[in-house]
This record gives sequence, C-alpha cells and structure tokens, in this order.
Amino acid sequence: MDSNIYEIVGLIRDIAFIICLPLICTFLFLTIKKINRLLGSLTRNSQNVENITDTIAGKFSGSMGLFSGIIKLFSLAGGFSRKKHRKGDN
Repeated sequence: MDSNIYEIVGLIRDIAFIICLPLICTFLFLTIKKINRLLGSLTRNSQNVENITDTIAGKFSGSMGLFSGIIKLFSLAGGFSRKKHRKGDN
C-alpha cells in the first residue's frame, strides 16, 4: 500500500513538472520579447532627445560663445578665478 501511494505522488509530480515546464518557458520567452521591445523604444527615445539637444546646442552655440566670454571677463575682474591660499602656501 505504501509503495502505491509513493508511485501516485511521483506520477502526479512528473505530470505537474511536464505541464509547468513549457508554461514557464513560454512566459520567459514572452517577457524577454516585451523587454526587448521596451529597450528598442528607449533607444529610439534617447536618440530623439540627443537630436533635439544637438539642434538646440547648434542654435545657441554662437551666442553662448559671447555669453561665456562675458562671464569669464567678469570673473577675472571680480577675482573669482584666483586660487585661495591654503595652509602652507606662501
């Protein structure tokens, strides 16, 4: 009687394993496929953002050169670019 119960439990375990293994593989395949689509979408979005920032930077590059020159002039005049003396410096 005991061996008959063990055989039935083993048979049920084997059937459950045979049924669950393809389901798990299908689930993993579909999940990987969705993640791959998401990564493709993120790649396209990052390329679009890069193109937009390049366009904006290209539009303002001429005026920013003048603006950065004015900032450098004021920082030199104000003494912001001088190094502070540290302990031990003469």
